[in-house]
Amino acid sequence: MKRAKIVIDCVMVALLPLLMSYSLIGENVHEWLGIAMFVVFIIHHILNRKWLAGLFRGSYSPYRTYITIINILLCVIMLALPISGILMSKHAVPFLSISNGASLARTVHMTTAYWGFVLMSLHLGNHAKLMMNGTKKMFGLKERSAARTAVLRAAAALICLYGIYAFIRRRVAAYMFMQVMFAFFDHSENKIVFFADYIAIMIMFAIAGHYACEVLKKQNKAK
Repeated sequence: MKRAKIVIDCVMVALLPLLMSYSLIGENVHEWLGIAMFVVFIIHHILNRKWLAGLFRGSYSPYRTYITIINILLCVIMLALPISGILMSKHAVPFLSISNGASLARTVHMTTAYWGFVLMSLHLGNHAKLMMNGTKKMFGLKERSAARTAVLRAAAALICLYGIYAFIRRRVAAYMFMQVMFAFFDHSENKIVFFADYIAIMIMFAIAGHYACEVLKKQNKAK
């Protein structure tokens, strides 16, 4: 079960920057990858059904409240994305597309795509410790190393700085708050640079999500 969860999570992480590239990978590919993401998202929730079953049990600490809010918002967005995408589909399911309301569907799809990107990155940070422990086991790293920790933290800091720069350069906030109504893609741009920017933004929010969880966990222990 754990391996299946890790594989599903890795697939979602890989699909995320690909979906943000939209027309750079082609509308046809984008639509099919979107369907794949929705299917993987459903499988993810089936594998984590115990969390859903316990949603209304027990008390809510600040940490649990934060996790729950992120997850619920993600669920809403992950439902809005395929619905709005299907209504605009030209390739995967063109027989379900509509002409009236296509403009609204496009606005909803673009806005929720950027919110989904940020929230899913934060959600990834919630499971950062689990992923780090899995990586240590994979490479047989049993003992702690001060030098390795320092190098990894320095690398994380540099990625975060670049992620902030990319977040501003790509005008992600403007798309999230509907200040820009159409996504612009420079087809002459090197795709490696595009993906590097979005991967850096993803890692930046994942690290932010990880440290938010650590702070909230410490508050719980202090109480």
